[in-house]
Amino acid sequence: MNALDAPLIVASNRGPVTFEPGEDGELRPQRGSGGLVTALTGAMQSTEGLWVAAAMSEGDRARAGETGDGPIDVEAGDSTFRVRFVSIAPDVYDRYYNWIANGILWFVHHYLWDTVRSPIFGEDSDRAWEDFVEVNRMFAKVLAEEGARLPRPPVYLVQDYQLALVPRFLRELDPGALVAHFSHTPIAGPTYLRILPARIREGMLAGMLGADVLSFHAEAWAENFLMSARALPGARVDLSRSRVVYEGRRVDVRVHPISVEAEPMRALAATPKLRRLRRELSRWRGDAKLILRVDRLELTKNVVRGFKAFEVFLARYPEWVGNVRFLALLSPSRQELPEYRAYTDECLAEAERINQAYGGDGWEPVRVRVKEDHPRAIAAYGLYDVLLVNPVFDGMNLVAMEGPLVNRRHGVLVLSRNAGAYGRLGRYAIGINPFDVRETADAIHEALTMPEHERVRRARGLSRLVLANPLSRWVRGQLEDLERARLRRAQVS
Repeated sequence: MNALDAPLIVASNRGPVTFEPGEDGELRPQRGSGGLVTALTGAMQSTEGLWVAAAMSEGDRARAGETGDGPIDVEAGDSTFRVRFVSIAPDVYDRYYNWIANGILWFVHHYLWDTVRSPIFGEDSDRAWEDFVEVNRMFAKVLAEEGARLPRPPVYLVQDYQLALVPRFLRELDPGALVAHFSHTPIAGPTYLRILPARIREGMLAGMLGADVLSFHAEAWAENFLMSARALPGARVDLSRSRVVYEGRRVDVRVHPISVEAEPMRALAATPKLRRLRRELSRWRGDAKLILRVDRLELTKNVVRGFKAFEVFLARYPEWVGNVRFLALLSPSRQELPEYRAYTDECLAEAERINQAYGGDGWEPVRVRVKEDHPRAIAAYGLYDVLLVNPVFDGMNLVAMEGPLVNRRHGVLVLSRNAGAYGRLGRYAIGINPFDVRETADAIHEALTMPEHERVRRARGLSRLVLANPLSRWVRGQLEDLERARLRRAQVS
């Protein structure tokens, strides 16, 4: 068996499709968006692959029940998927997903806690962790069942922090499995990771080390994992070779930055609808320059500091008052968590405060739109003079790649050095410390006053870098790593 052409089984919390009832009550599939679905679709279809995901909606659970929780063949858009849903009791899913995955692991990997006050671990978090363990076991069991049904051994691509324990549990069920785990978030370094109770910290690290290959978007995150793994009892870490030996097995730690697909965005940008949206946005902008941010309303995205930096910019460079506008296109995110609802209110209040302080005479400094609206984001990408991407920490950040591919004004990217994308794009961006609002304000000024020839050089450089790393390379790189692991295993046996 060659891993490059073996059947592919993907596991992720969110699948490539979800089922929702139409007006007639009939359940209909809706294809998921994002780079992960796009990146893996082609590879899965070429190998007749299967995608295992949680049944997240009532429609998903109902559709899974119709097939006895077996695989479902689904047509969504121009793609066909073979999907198996993992049905999880709603209360168990809540503790697995909201308490542990989003409430603890997301927070620790993005350094989000106000450690004077939070977190506080106790009986509730212990119970939620048990449910997290159980859901990961459920996923591993389904993966092993589906792998056993195939005529040839598959390769398993397990995605992200929600399923960090799956590799170890799958290894227990199928010791010979070829398993890769990909982390789409950052991972905390050893000092911060010690905030977690030992059973959670060590359980997560040991779970990931059940894989043959662990991959991250950036060198910084791979290094953090290796440094954190050094504290796991029994783990021997070789930093120079980026590998860990644990329980007699070698695990390679690799970097595979994901990318975006240019042609679909450029095709959408050329449609009549997008031209209308650009005209609408151009009328609002008028003769002013445009600063743009496109983000989920996510704590990690650092929206409030972005607005504060814009205010500092206006105070330090008053000649720009009335001559620049800031457009923030924000998608609602995790509104079931109180921290996210409070942060949404804080973002809106900050924008309104700046508008009251600086606006007037028909000039609105900041416009915020809170809505999931992908076409409007693509339209706005075409018009910005400055694209502000200032996350506190980010596994990658695809906005930093999408914008330069469709921008028409040689816009400048202002990019947090804590975004995974900075390792790839930083030489053509203006790098910032996302916590330093004055540095960010000065970076905005530098971007707006940059000579045209330098803007052109940077914009072309960004576009070239993104185009040079197609999504197919991201998938193939992981499969090549697994093939090397397979050959090494065959030599040992």
